[in-house]
Amino acid sequence: MRTGVLLGAVAGAFWGLVFLSPLVLESFSALEIATGRFLMYGGISLILLAPSFLRIWQRLSLSDIGILMMLGALGNVLFFALLAGSIQDVGIGPASLVVGMAPVVVTLLGRSDKDTLPLSVLAGPLSCIVLGIFFINADAFQMAGEQSQSIGQSVRGLLMAFGALASWSLFTVLNARALKRRAEMSSRLWSSMIGVSAGLWALGLAAILWIARSPSISANAVPDGKDWLLFWVVSFGIGVGGSLIANMFWNGASRRLPISLTGQVFVFEPVFALLYGFVYSSRLPRPMEAIAITMLVAGVLWAMNQYARKARCS
Repeated sequence: MRTGVLLGAVAGAFWGLVFLSPLVLESFSALEIATGRFLMYGGISLILLAPSFLRIWQRLSLSDIGILMMLGALGNVLFFALLAGSIQDVGIGPASLVVGMAPVVVTLLGRSDKDTLPLSVLAGPLSCIVLGIFFINADAFQMAGEQSQSIGQSVRGLLMAFGALASWSLFTVLNARALKRRAEMSSRLWSSMIGVSAGLWALGLAAILWIARSPSISANAVPDGKDWLLFWVVSFGIGVGGSLIANMFWNGASRRLPISLTGQVFVFEPVFALLYGFVYSSRLPRPMEAIAITMLVAGVLWAMNQYARKARCS
């Protein structure tokens, strides 16, 4: 179990860096950032799979292809587009901590799976996490009142964060179940195949963005002022580190942990995202942010202790 938790923590450290990309690329839309990231992830995954692509393809059933396409959307393109939009509207803190509610949702979705503790045993840890989410939402609305940001923008950002939460929670449960059914596939191979799926979704999104932009393009069009070199450098970084490598570590964690504990370990992502965000903004957490972080970490540590106690008693 310790190895699974460690792998999940490393994945969270890589994923946390991804939360900075919408701020670094603030002149780009959430859909453009998602497209760049997953075009990179898909392209590199395809290169890695190329030597054995035909052999791998022959081993896949229609069910496998269907689940890979679903995972490529839920845990990658859709999730990140919603997350990036939320970060641009309400900032890293509220967005990351709403998504940090994944342990609660994943526990509920995976409560009937093997090795999962009863909800009554996890009620305390989950209550801590819910309280943490309450405090970060309260902080978001308080800051909206103090700054020029409108309440409507805060609501939109939080709604996108909750959409990202739903998307990621479904991904976590479906991905863990698929990995345990296909034990013969390595975590690296599964990550690369999800990457190809995400790349296909990104290609479709790129086509839609191009078509939507085409009417405004003319021979005398004025440059849009966006730093496209920075865009592709960041896209490469989050496509490799925040997708290919992070997903590989996460798949290793998903194989080793019960689904509900996998959800708890996901909290490393928002915690690292907050730490990076504070460094990027050169500030310390506000009181309600500090309370939220404390409640989240306490909830996860409490849940891990409950699973360790169960293991000692078995």
